[in-house]
This record gives sequence, C-alpha cells and structure tokens, in this order.
Amino acid sequence: MSAFNKFKERVLASYWEKHKNNELHDRLANPTSANLRDYALFLLNEGMNPDDRKTLRDFFILKDELGDLEKSIAGIDIDKLKPVRYFIDGKTSNPDETIVKLLAVLIDFQPRPFRIDDWIVDIKPKLKEASILPLNQPDEKEHPKFPDSSRQSSVVGSSSRESGTNTSKFNKKAIMWVGSAGLIAASLGYITLKDKKECMVWFKDRYIVVDCLDNNMWNQKVIALDEERLKNFRKITRYDTLGLKDVNRIWYSKVNNEIEFFTTAGLHPEHSERGLKLASEYIIRKYAMGEEPDTSKNEE
Repeated sequence: MSAFNKFKERVLASYWEKHKNNELHDRLANPTSANLRDYALFLLNEGMNPDDRKTLRDFFILKDELGDLEKSIAGIDIDKLKPVRYFIDGKTSNPDETIVKLLAVLIDFQPRPFRIDDWIVDIKPKLKEASILPLNQPDEKEHPKFPDSSRQSSVVGSSSRESGTNTSKFNKKAIMWVGSAGLIAASLGYITLKDKKECMVWFKDRYIVVDCLDNNMWNQKVIALDEERLKNFRKITRYDTLGLKDVNRIWYSKVNNEIEFFTTAGLHPEHSERGLKLASEYIIRKYAMGEEPDTSKNEE
C-alpha cells in the first residue's frame, strides 16, 4: 500500500471515529456541501497556519498567494464540494489528493500536512548479535584453535582478555558518544520545533500564531509571540455594541481619517509607528454611536 493510501485510510477512519464519539462540529457531523464550505470559512477566520492555508488554496484553486482566500471560498460553486462528501460516505475509493488533505484540515487530523516520511515504514536491517561482539574477535572457522597445551592456552587466554578489555572500553566510549550525540540532536530538534511556532501575525481583527520559519504567505509583519496580546488584543468591528459604558475602557486609532477601536492598549497592529489612545466620551459618541457631540470638546 502506498504512503498516501495509508494517509487516506487513516483520515477517513479518524473522521468516523470522531463522528462516533461526537467530537465533530455540527457542520462536519452533517457534511453537506454548504456546511463544508461554511466550516472552512469558520476555520479560516479562527486563524490558520501556512500549511493549512495552502491546503485550502489548493482545493479552492486559488494560486495567487495575494488573492483573497475567504472570498474564493465564499464564492465557490458548492457542487465542487460534493466529492468531499462522497469520500466521507465511501462512494469513491480514489479521491483526489486535495480532497483527502482538505478533510484532514477540517477534522484536525494529525499528523498533517501529508509528508511521505510519516507514512513509510523505516525498514533498516537490524544488527545481528555478532555485530555487537568485541571488535577483532577471532573467528573459529578462520582461526583453528591452538593445540591444547598449558602454555598456548595461557597465551591465548591472556591475549583474549586484553583484547576483550580494550574492545569493551572502546564499545562503551562509542555507546556513550552516540548516546550523547542523540540527546544533543533531540534537544536541538525540540528547540527548533518549539521556536518555529513562537511567532504571530495580525489577521483581520486579531493576532494568530504562525510558523516563524515559513512566513512568506503573510503580508503583515511577523512578530514574536506575545501570549497576552494573542489572547486579549482585538479590533472591535461591531460599533453597535459600543456605548457610554465603554468610555475610557477601550482604545482607538485614527489612520487616514478612519477611526478603529481596539480592546486593549498598545501599538496599532498594522501601523506600528502609531500608539493607541484611550477612547473618550467624545470619541465614543461621535464615531461609535453616530452622534454629534459638543465640538468644543474635540479630543481627536
């Protein structure tokens, strides 16, 4: 069985296992074409890593890296999502790779994306018992035993003990060196994998975590991960939710005569040279509530 076929079978099995355990979102549990489209949009707006975004771009045939993926998904002919449902229902045994990879993203299947090394059994010849014996150990077939005599036995015994001792020391050192190298490599690997996700980027109305080493898909500046900012910093997009209760509790910025409101203080996420200001009653009334406040209190 090919590596991708193994991946395909595991993705499908994972879907039905999660379905059985009620672990799927309602739209995935009932995967109509419209529900699949809507759930893809939901995941996109929640924030995606570059690999998952590429999977969506490949399926929704958006080759332009700067193109609007959200618009492409929202405007797709939903009949093009029928093959995904057919794959889930087992109506097709040979789906396109983009279908399998898309389903893997939708159900949060791991490991993903598909990499052939993850699905090929590493067949390496195991070391035979003889290979771990002391180096230069005499082979009885090639070196017949000396005639049985006390003198020769003494010589052979002494030589064997000396050879065995030296070889044993050599093997111990080799094992220690290999073990140390393995620990160092594992540590470096862990640090590398850890560091790769220690970045974030502004996406629409919030920050999302991204791969520090693969940020070429992002137009915005990739910055170091800030857990507090990642969790709490948002752009407020619904002004109808704002009122006098929010005076001096939210922040704003005016860029190109356009006011934007944010949940916490800091620098503007897209214009880092600008700091956010605390929103006064004047600002809230004029720009959030649409009123005409006293111009003598202009605080812009």
